[in-house]
Amino acid sequence: MALAALIAAVREAEDGSGLVGTLSVAGRTLVERQARLAAAAGASHVVLLIERLPAGLTGAIDRLRRDNITIDVARSAGDAADRFHPDERVLVFADGAVVGHEAIARLVAGPAPGLLTIGEGGGSGGFERIDAGAHWAGLALVSGDTLRKTVAMLGDWDLHSTLLRRAVGSSARRVDIADGAGLGEPFPAMLVRSRAGARAATEASFAVDREGEGWPARLLYGPLARAISGVILDRPIESRWLRWGGIGAAVVAVPMLWRGWLAAGLLLLVLGALLDATGRLLASLRLSPGSVEDRIALARAGAMGLGLLAFACHKASANPASLVLGIGIVAVMAAMARERLALRLLGDGPRSPGWTADVDALTLLFIPFVFIQQTLAGLAVLGLYAAASFAVTQHRLVRAARGKA
Repeated sequence: MALAALIAAVREAEDGSGLVGTLSVAGRTLVERQARLAAAAGASHVVLLIERLPAGLTGAIDRLRRDNITIDVARSAGDAADRFHPDERVLVFADGAVVGHEAIARLVAGPAPGLLTIGEGGGSGGFERIDAGAHWAGLALVSGDTLRKTVAMLGDWDLHSTLLRRAVGSSARRVDIADGAGLGEPFPAMLVRSRAGARAATEASFAVDREGEGWPARLLYGPLARAISGVILDRPIESRWLRWGGIGAAVVAVPMLWRGWLAAGLLLLVLGALLDATGRLLASLRLSPGSVEDRIALARAGAMGLGLLAFACHKASANPASLVLGIGIVAVMAAMARERLALRLLGDGPRSPGWTADVDALTLLFIPFVFIQQTLAGLAVLGLYAAASFAVTQHRLVRAARGKA
């Protein structure tokens, strides 16, 4: 059954800062975050219920439509209800409600009606009580028909509270969460009511799962990217600009490495890695679509591979073994990229260990050999590191494939 979403933005913030839906969470309006969560859960279209459309939301709607998220604006509950098919499942967001991806996935995995609930003492406060042991976490799954019937008898009552009571009265399925426990994610259920609440939601969004990332991202670039993102998060800087900057830095490094300017070339590669890490974190915080992620990563890795070959060619005049090693490293890394893609396509299969090689790990590992002027030995070490990483990744791929058989 098709899934759609209804998002309300009618409540005023408790601190007088405007509509709750216009508050900034991770550099984007709260309404935009809710819409992206709904789209990620499979909603084919989103209806925004709002009596007046502030200028801040116009930009948010444009960004959503640019990312191929269908969103319509309804001025009244009746207008909103008419935009859903009676047989459609509707994911309803209370004004200011934000939760993590996994909680929503569990809610929409079952039939309507369904309620996302949180136990006594859970969450950050403000949740509407259902019974003695549970509160409503702000999300509900209802049918389009139920929504229409509720709106028809609404009168002066609040839409969300009325929907909640009808769902409870019909013994709706409950999906219980408690600050992400058992859902594989650290993001808590929250009801944003003020700028302070929006800041708390922003802080919670920084709890990014780094499992599967290489050691350079976890130990060096990740912490630096977090510090940089905290400064630029609310500025009109797109994550893709930073990632394109990472590609540009790697491309500019190629002629420098060809000429043997190692210090400048490696510095550009490190800068490009930091730009890319910051862009990826910014995209994750803002729930930006990841459809181009693989292409951007592949382009930067390709540019860095060209840089390695350029340096190997520069050294080949003195020692042809440099070129052989460079070609071998690039070939092994290309093969490992294919194996990692296959692992990811297999779903929940084992990932490559965090110590295995990626282009950033090779760059950082090569820097000490440049300082001691042992670049040929450095290339040999990189070759061994890449080969060992490929062997481990291929072994895990074989295990994963057997597990799926």
